Parts: sequence; C-alpha cells; structure tokens
Amino acid sequence: MPSPEDTPPATTSPASTRRPGAPQQARSRAAQSRLLAAVEEVIAERGVPSLTVQAVAARAGLAVGTLYTRFAGKDALLREFTIAFFDRARRTADALLGDGRWRALTAGQVGGAVVRLLVKSYRAKRGLLRALYLYVRTHPDADFQARAADFNSDFIRRLTTLLLDHRSTMAHPNPERAVLVGFQMVDSAAKEIVLFGDARPPDLTVSDDELIEALTLAYTRLLGLHKR
Repeated sequence: MPSPEDTPPATTSPASTRRPGAPQQARSRAAQSRLLAAVEEVIAERGVPSLTVQAVAARAGLAVGTLYTRFAGKDALLREFTIAFFDRARRTADALLGDGRWRALTAGQVGGAVVRLLVKSYRAKRGLLRALYLYVRTHPDADFQARAADFNSDFIRRLTTLLLDHRSTMAHPNPERAVLVGFQMVDSAAKEIVLFGDARPPDLTVSDDELIEALTLAYTRLLGLHKR
C-alpha cells in the first residue's frame, strides 16, 4: 500500500486520482448484486421462515461475517432486500408506463394490459412474491410496511394518469375513484388467485387466461367503458 508520501501531487488530473477507486466500487456493486440475487433465490426456494444469513452468504459466495458487518441479523437483511426489490419494481414500472406507446391505447386496452401485466408478473415470481407479501403484512414495523407499499401507490398514480386521459369515454360518474377501486379489485383478485390459490381443489382452479379475461371485463365495466 502506498505511503502518504506516495500521494500524487496536486497537479495530477482529477480523473487519475479517482481511477484507483473504480475497481473497489465495481466489486462492491457486484457483491451487492450477488447478495440480492442470493436472497431472492433462497426466499423463492425456502420461504422467509427458513431463510438464514448463513444460507444467503453461502449462495452469494460471501463470508458470513461480511454480512453481519452490514446487517444486524436476518430481519435487517430482509428489510433491505424487500425495499430494494420494490424500488427496482418501481423503476421497471415507471419505464414501462412511461413508454409513449401506452398513449396510443384506448382505455379498455390500457386496463386489459395492466391486468395481464399483474397476472403474468405474479405468476413469474410467484414463490418470491407470496413470501414477501406475507413478510410485509405480518411485520410489526408500520413504517417498513408503508415503505414497501409505496410501490403500489406509485403504480396507481401512473395508471390513473394514463386512464384519465380517456375520461370522456368512461360512463362512471367518478372516474378517479373508479380507476383506484378497480385497480385494487383486480390486483387483490390476481394476488389471491395466483399467489395463494394453490390450496383450492382442482375443480375450483382458474387458468391465467380465464383470470385475465374476467378481470379485464370487470375493470372495464366498472369504468363504464362498455356503455359508450
């Protein structure tokens, strides 16, 4: 390691003084990515109750002691992962709903696309999302619950803006409330059926395509789009 006397003189360019730190930052980002991926994999496989710091460290290829220098324990690790997961989901949703192609859709098409997005997203990460939602719902810290719920709030605001561009096509007397209530209705149904529906007998199961069709119809009828 260089001694203080080896420090470059003040005339050295800023770029050259910053360069030695870049590999450390890159390694830190890589370690963070491995850590978050490891938590996701362990939760998806075992659920939150069976997750341990040791299992995550082994999956991420990190020393257990390294994790304990950053997190007080399992709950602290899960909190950071949950917030990071929903922050990433928020950025993805912002990019998706910010795509100009949504503006070219009718209100009914927007509603149908959102329903499909919900169902397919829940199906793709079913084990992980079921575990996370149960963890958040039963957590004693109300502030943490509120932070985790911020994702839904942001998504609803973006969706409301999109749909209210078509308010003239809606027969509902209060389109703002209809958009909100309708989203909560279809989101709750999608969560319950996709994430928690495995306990139902076979004759009461619903396919994803049936669910998407039914929830799209329910949402568009609530908005009053069928009356125009």
